[in-house]
Amino acid sequence: MTRLTVLLLPALLLAACGHSPDRNEADAPAPSGASAAITVPGASAYDPRPAALPFRLDVTVSSDVSRALDAAGVKLTVEADYFGKARRGEAPVNLGREERQISVRNQSVTLAGRFDAGQVAREVSGDPQVRVSAGVARSAGPMVYCTQFEEALPIAVETGGFIHCELLSE
Repeated sequence: MTRLTVLLLPALLLAACGHSPDRNEADAPAPSGASAAITVPGASAYDPRPAALPFRLDVTVSSDVSRALDAAGVKLTVEADYFGKARRGEAPVNLGREERQISVRNQSVTLAGRFDAGQVAREVSGDPQVRVSAGVARSAGPMVYCTQFEEALPIAVETGGFIHCELLSE
């Protein structure tokens, strides 16, 4: 009995290690018989795992910006783009976007930092990133220049971000 166990143990270990998580399921032959599942091209084969890393963003505006935008009755738009470095390829992976309208004054706002942790685990190399910008629609009012904030999202949670806006022309 011991001899049979010693002979079968390596075969069982090899069979158990045969599954690779990087294996492309689309290349696998379809199972035959009535139990074959029909897949829809483009359908999501995973369950999304929502995650959030909220962070603070300090927005400062010059007195000229505040005066000009108040006179025009326009608000400042803050946009946060969440992305990551792709595991394969050069193009960044889009993880979502957040947009907020804020009053024109010096203030701290909290951005949600929402993204799909499952998508990050599958498609992103390293931490998710955030790029935050602010501005005014060109047709809506005066021309405003605002700095940008870009950082790894976990660091943004720890340190917060900063954007400052100046008036370019009325």
